[in-house]
Amino acid sequence: MFVCNRRGAEKGVVLRFMQQFLRPSFGMVGALLALLLLAGAVHAQNVPSRSEIDVATAPAVLVMISDPGCPYCARWEKEVAPGYEAGEDGKIAPLVRRFRHAPDIAFIQRVVYSPTFVMLVRGREVGRIVGYGGADLFWMQLAGLMEEVRLALQRSGAVAPNFAAKQVERR
Repeated sequence: MFVCNRRGAEKGVVLRFMQQFLRPSFGMVGALLALLLLAGAVHAQNVPSRSEIDVATAPAVLVMISDPGCPYCARWEKEVAPGYEAGEDGKIAPLVRRFRHAPDIAFIQRVVYSPTFVMLVRGREVGRIVGYGGADLFWMQLAGLMEEVRLALQRSGAVAPNFAAKQVERR
């Protein structure tokens, strides 16, 4: 209910409006935010982190070695990372991001430039991509690395999915 009197009519109207309409909506917004935070925390606990992958023993992994503040790394993250992680290559060889001097990648030798992408199969390097010269060049270089991964996995007795053969069969 709005109250109008001669003194402070505007203040009374604003106060009543806030009491009746805005305060309950702030409570609902707060409850909604708390619910979203809780849902995010539960989801984060159920999804294994890529940083938990042991790069020395994983069947296949693509290690992105970078330096803090690297502009080419940021470009790669924007232009390529979403497609790689969601695509078939990212399922065969998950992406693991590490900074240059991380202790779990000390066995990877001669990392000079940032970013450097090292493809490992059971802890052994099968190839690398040094630097980032654009999305098209990266995908072209990655195709060769993925062939090496498939061959290395076949030699070790594991079978990597051959998505190219499946695409030919569908046609």
